[in-house]
Amino acid sequence: MTQRDCKLSPELSDLVVYTHSVAFKQFDPCAKKPPNEISSFSESDALKLIKESGKLFVRHNSMQLSRIYPSGQRVQSSNYNPQDMWNAGCQMVALNFQTQCEEMDLNRGRFLPNGCCGYLLKPSFMCQPDSEFNPENTGGGPGHNPTLLTIKVISAQQLPKPDKEKLSSIVDPLVWVQTYGAPIDNNRKKTHRIDNNGFNPRWDCTFKFQIHVPELVLVRFKVEDHDYATKNDFLGQFTLPFTSMRTGYRHVHLLQADGSSMSPSSLFIHVKITPSYSSPAGQVGDRK
Repeated sequence: MTQRDCKLSPELSDLVVYTHSVAFKQFDPCAKKPPNEISSFSESDALKLIKESGKLFVRHNSMQLSRIYPSGQRVQSSNYNPQDMWNAGCQMVALNFQTQCEEMDLNRGRFLPNGCCGYLLKPSFMCQPDSEFNPENTGGGPGHNPTLLTIKVISAQQLPKPDKEKLSSIVDPLVWVQTYGAPIDNNRKKTHRIDNNGFNPRWDCTFKFQIHVPELVLVRFKVEDHDYATKNDFLGQFTLPFTSMRTGYRHVHLLQADGSSMSPSSLFIHVKITPSYSSPAGQVGDRK
């Protein structure tokens, strides 16, 4: 095609491809690579790099782009935990969006603050090419900001039936409060069940979570219908970043498995966030 026959603007054409795909070989801190290079990793390869060279992977992702994709062996379109990849600073963490699951709840919660537009800034301690942050060892160092999160699950309002087959039944609800972040911050606690009350059950259960790297943490509230014979039925959930939580009395408006609203179903909770300090013995306590 001659220059006269070309109907595309070269400048406009150059904008079509923003990234250049390259095969990952090894971490090379001394190599100066173009920032538009992107490498793709299977979930197993990425997890291996995180376990064996977590700090180097974080540094790599401060300069280059990484895309993680689900294993081809997930024939049921299940998903891996995206939090592991976010902990290493991976920018593009691909999931099977057709599957409604806990991992998709985390994905929606992670991008909740930006209106789900698909772009978030990483914490500053993960953005430097000489970053010392290691996602596998967060007992100190960059990002380590010990914080005590206290959540009191008080009550719920107008919880739904689990499915159409059980419309004649009355739910026996219980609540899970879960934290996801660096491995040291992964935790989960649950209330006792309330028998035969899905309209206005009351628990008054208080949970304390010691959080070490708060900028990475997601908090998930999940409500289940207790079942004696089979697995508990999912009733609703809501996931949000710890940095988006506000203290005081709050209503948590529950979502369905596909992320759609369940209004007017909600939880009523109280949130308290307290900075912590490291004691001489190495333990963490409340700052008085």
